[in-house]
Amino acid sequence: MTATGETAQPTVRRRAARGLLPSLRQALEVVWLPWLLARVLVGAALGLSRYELSHLGITSTKAITVSHQGLLSWDASWYTQIAAGGYHSVPREGLRFFPLYPEVLGALHGLTRAPLGTLALVVANLASLAAVMGLYLLCRRELDATAARRAAWLLCLSPASFVLAMGYAEGLFLLLTIAAFATLRTKLWWLAAAIGLLAGLTRPIGLLLVVPALVEVWRTWSSASSRAHVAQVAAIAAPVVGAGAYLAWVAHAFGDFFLPLRIQTAAGAHGGLSNPFSVLWSAARDLFHGHVGTALHVPWIALCVVLVVVCFQRLPLSYALFATAVVLAAVSGHNLDSFERYALSAVPLVMAGGSLLRSERVALPVLIASSVAMFAYALLAFLGAYVP
Repeated sequence: MTATGETAQPTVRRRAARGLLPSLRQALEVVWLPWLLARVLVGAALGLSRYELSHLGITSTKAITVSHQGLLSWDASWYTQIAAGGYHSVPREGLRFFPLYPEVLGALHGLTRAPLGTLALVVANLASLAAVMGLYLLCRRELDATAARRAAWLLCLSPASFVLAMGYAEGLFLLLTIAAFATLRTKLWWLAAAIGLLAGLTRPIGLLLVVPALVEVWRTWSSASSRAHVAQVAAIAAPVVGAGAYLAWVAHAFGDFFLPLRIQTAAGAHGGLSNPFSVLWSAARDLFHGHVGTALHVPWIALCVVLVVVCFQRLPLSYALFATAVVLAAVSGHNLDSFERYALSAVPLVMAGGSLLRSERVALPVLIASSVAMFAYALLAFLGAYVP
């Protein structure tokens, strides 16, 4: 490489760095309103749940407990307990919650002495804000500004997005997923590897980031140098290494490498892995026989399938295959509880949805309906009637 070529890369990077701050400022200007509106709706749902408990004579122990815990209920309570005392302080069921998020909470608690519940909500909500900003920038790069704005609103106001206001790891995982796509698509292989490693430590589904990494490496392998090949292999392996590191620790501490995955696929959690088409057929049958519980997921599954098709039509292959992998993983368990939250991890679905909402006449009623659904799902979750 010539001296001119050697100095070109730093120059490009400096220009990119100078343009980053204005881009972040613009992203914040676009996303702050839907992000804040989502939190108002979730707060209203929590308030209504507590009003109903106190005025309608609801005596369900589960409803009382969940409503009292509020934004720290369901999975959020597991994360804060793990952060407080480690995995040995909780029942073994807690091993299915991967360690990055509770480790971050524990580290911040050690530094600030702030209550873990407060830290959980601060980290989760700031991570979700950063994720929505990142989605806007990524979607603008891959599609256009209109689709990016719509996608940002959808991510904030999708029915399952109420968990982004709770003490869940979803906001952190979404941020890492979006960052992984951004770095893979711009060939920042070592940075993609670091992000993939963290994603693998955040949620089991982080393993699926191997899919877009493989696609992007395959797309650029022949034109890359031998030195770049090392970084590309690292980017592919990193999510597996991250998840494997946690599983190796579990094997050391509890004597079973696959224990977290077995707990996750137990009947009380996601359920054992099975043919997704059989699961869908069973859910559809429940729909026609009036079994509301499982059947409620069928329309959302159908919508996700449509959006996967749109991904293949409008987005690069790495996005479409990742979305496909996430949806298949979500419908491969006997228990479809939390399907909508699992599908939320498939960021390309949100991008595809944003690309369909170009008309204001279409976008406005869709976003209003989605907001109403999010409020309803949050209310049901705070009353213990819906598993987020």
